[in-house]
Amino acid sequence: MQFNQIETVTIQILQDAEGSFLFPYQIFNRIKNSSPSLGKQIEDAYPTESNKPIMGEGAGIYYSAASFVAQALNNFKNIHPEIKKEWVDSNDIKVEGIIPGNKEGTSIWAWKV
Repeated sequence: MQFNQIETVTIQILQDAEGSFLFPYQIFNRIKNSSPSLGKQIEDAYPTESNKPIMGEGAGIYYSAASFVAQALNNFKNIHPEIKKEWVDSNDIKVEGIIPGNKEGTSIWAWKV
């Protein structure tokens, strides 16, 4: 997968969030909902393997579809200054049984004009 393959849909998802910050995991799930074929391509390129945790768990340690989205956003923010990145202290956070792996924080993203 190349970052430019998700640029248009990712920017639209951020714009639709109307300034609210989203986790890369949320953005990936919205990609899957808005473009199932693109979501499948990403999942196929970055599968969850039996010896690795599910997507989102261990964020910052294991590479997954959500990690791909976060790295793409890091790339896009150089081209689109409206894309903003912030950090959430991920200590003690559990989302649907997912524990972030990076104790320093988890990235969140928004489109801010």
